[in-house]
Amino acid sequence: MRRAPAALRRDERGFTLVELLIATSIGLVVVGAALAMFIGGVRSEPKTATKVAAIQDARVTLDRITRELRQALDVEEASPTELEIVTYVKATSCNGVAGGTSIPCKVTYSCDGDVCMRTVAQPDGSAPGTPTEVVDGLVSAEVFDPQPAVDPTYIGVDFVLLSGDDDPVSLGDGVALRNLPEEEA
Repeated sequence: MRRAPAALRRDERGFTLVELLIATSIGLVVVGAALAMFIGGVRSEPKTATKVAAIQDARVTLDRITRELRQALDVEEASPTELEIVTYVKATSCNGVAGGTSIPCKVTYSCDGDVCMRTVAQPDGSAPGTPTEVVDGLVSAEVFDPQPAVDPTYIGVDFVLLSGDDDPVSLGDGVALRNLPEEEA
């Protein structure tokens, strides 16, 4: 028993200088790679945030258009770049502030270049309000796909966006028109 502790004290093996240098070099390479990945992520974050914001805006607009199409009382015009419907709008008047009840108004979506605008007017088209931009960054202004082209019973909506990089993002939906008067459906 006395020999064992003495043998442990004499066995003072350790690392050589070469082994320590190799371990330090490997550690520096690993830390350097991790730091490079972190810096790359931090630098790409603004571009990613811009892309996410553009997609979210387009998604909200797509949801709004499909909701208004589902409530549509009449489709007055439906072309690839313009949609004009009489639908219910939750407002005090067709050009007023948001209200508690829904009233019928004429809503026009007009896409030109890379932007889509929304205008609300009285059901007969009089007193149109100020157009508001609902989505921008479109690859094509051809957003709507009425089927059939005359007196449509289905309208597809497809946004193809360029947002921050060269990879387009496509968001699409479609609505079967159910609330139209019998002579149109």
